[in-house]
Amino acid sequence: MPYNYQELASSTLPVEIEMPPGLKEEADYIFSVTYTDPDAMALEEFADATARAIKRDGKDLGVYPPPQGHLGLREFISWELSANRGSEVSSENIFLTSGAGGACQVYVDAFINPGDVVMMDEFCYHGSLNMFLKKGARPCHVSMDQDGLIPEELEKAIQENIKNGDRPKLIYTISVYHNPTGATINLERRKKIVEISNKYEIPIVENESYADFHIDGPELPPAMIGLDSEEGVLHISAFTKLMGCGLRLGFGAFPESARDSLDKVGFGLSPSHLTSMAVHEYLKDNKSAYVSGVASSLGRKRDAMLRSLGEYFPPSCTWTEPKGGMMIWMKLPDGTNTWDVLDKSIEKGVKYNPGPIFRADRGGGNYLRLTFSHHTPDEIEKGISILAEVLESEGVI
Repeated sequence: MPYNYQELASSTLPVEIEMPPGLKEEADYIFSVTYTDPDAMALEEFADATARAIKRDGKDLGVYPPPQGHLGLREFISWELSANRGSEVSSENIFLTSGAGGACQVYVDAFINPGDVVMMDEFCYHGSLNMFLKKGARPCHVSMDQDGLIPEELEKAIQENIKNGDRPKLIYTISVYHNPTGATINLERRKKIVEISNKYEIPIVENESYADFHIDGPELPPAMIGLDSEEGVLHISAFTKLMGCGLRLGFGAFPESARDSLDKVGFGLSPSHLTSMAVHEYLKDNKSAYVSGVASSLGRKRDAMLRSLGEYFPPSCTWTEPKGGMMIWMKLPDGTNTWDVLDKSIEKGVKYNPGPIFRADRGGGNYLRLTFSHHTPDEIEKGISILAEVLESEGVI
């Protein structure tokens, strides 16, 4: 007779988060995942770099890597943060993780207790949101506009929570090409958000996983970790979307005053040391050219999706026109429930992300997120035309 593993299951398992079952289904047109752009991947060059790293440093794979990960890659990240994000962070204050999600989980494990209030964007990437929810946090969503998190609304919400006896623990935001809305917080707002963080002594967790995906438009403002002199910013980014989702390689950067708390959770689960070796070997000589090629490819795909939306969707629907990243945020007529319509869309071969998965209260039913990195421009046009047909047949548009 089989063992009853349900009776043996831990009583401290994280809470289950309801998600649309259809997101697990296969589809011909996947507009629901920020996959690495397959048409921009430099596979032969990366294979050569991996071979070089193994031949030169392969014996390092015989022992466990340093607790914070491959030193050479951490030194490269430190240099990149200085050169591209206006932030001076020592390699000793950087740790490698299994994707950006790994760094987020480290901060959640180190600082969040059940019941803690976390300030976050009006719509928050569901992967991060679900990590906080599983730990028992209470998200407080703060209004956004085309320039991201609104500082005045953030301070007002903080004050309301404090008045109710719930001092927030963290401020979590995706500050560059925000997931899902695509917004980037401008420099003036970044300074104000840092001031608010310092005023109320609430650290910021700044996720810049999409900082390498600038397509066109203004250059990015510096990261908030570089604008703050009070050691109040914890930084997250990754190479996962850039180099290959299957590599699962991200990192966190932290102020020295946070070291003891992060050390207690062991800086999370380290990524494969081979992955770190190979990525470092390739990017140290090729990152600028590679990022430029990715931007060109993503630009063609973004433009194809924007053209297709303009051709197949009516004026009652609106959408963002991002300057970078991998996604378009779409607003449908009031009363639409994109969660329920998803199953109909999947039946026709198209997958998207319904807006409610990006909020703890499952609001935002008339929004959806579309990603454009995975398919060719022709495939994007076909998939968007099918999606429009589905929504029209359901009486949504």
